Amino acid sequence: MDNSFDVIIIGAGVTGCAVARELSRYDCSVLVIEKDEDVCCGTSKANSGIVHAGYDAKPGTLKAKMNIRGNEMMTSLCEELDIPFKRIGSLVVCTDESLRSGIEDLYARGITNGVPDLKILEYDEVRELEPNISDDVVCALYAPTAGVICPFRLNIALAECAAQNGVEFKFDTQVTNIRSAGDQWIIDHSTGIICLI
Repeated sequence: MDNSFDVIIIGAGVTGCAVARELSRYDCSVLVIEKDEDVCCGTSKANSGIVHAGYDAKPGTLKAKMNIRGNEMMTSLCEELDIPFKRIGSLVVCTDESLRSGIEDLYARGITNGVPDLKILEYDEVRELEPNISDDVVCALYAPTAGVICPFRLNIALAECAAQNGVEFKFDTQVTNIRSAGDQWIIDHSTGIICLI
C-alpha cells in the first residue's frame, strides 16, 4: 500500500463507503481508514434499514433536501449494486382523534418538502391497506415512497464496488491525529502515518 493519497476517508460505514464509491469514478487515489475489522461495524450496522420518505425533516433544511433526493436515488442505486430494495410504503398511525393534528402537521411538512403521493388515510382506507392494524386506528399518514433495505448489504456493496474500482481500505486502524505539514496533511493512526497529497 502506498503511503500517500489524494483523498483519505475516515470510517467505512455507509457514508464513507458511498463517498469512496463515488470518488472511485475519478482519477485519484483514495484510501478508507476504519478502526474496526470490517465495513459496517459502527453506526451503520445499527441502522433500521428504513429508507424514509422525507415527511419528518424540518422544511428548508439540508436534511429535508437530501432525504427526498436520497429516496429518489435508491431504486437506481440498488439496481447498479445488484442488491434488493423494497419500496413498501410507510404508515404513521393515529389512534386518538385528539392527536389527528399531529398527522396533519406531518402531512403539511411532507408536502412542503416535496414528498410525492403523500396522503392522509381514514380508518377504512387504513384497514384496506393493512387489515391486521389495530381497531383503534383513527387515521394514518401514508407515504408510498418509503422503503426498506438491508443496511449490511448496502454498505458491503458500496465498499466492494469502490474496492473493485481501486479504492484501498485499511482496517483495524484508529486515527489518532490529523495535522498539517507544509503543503501536506498527515494522518497519524494506530499503526503509523499516512500523507494526504
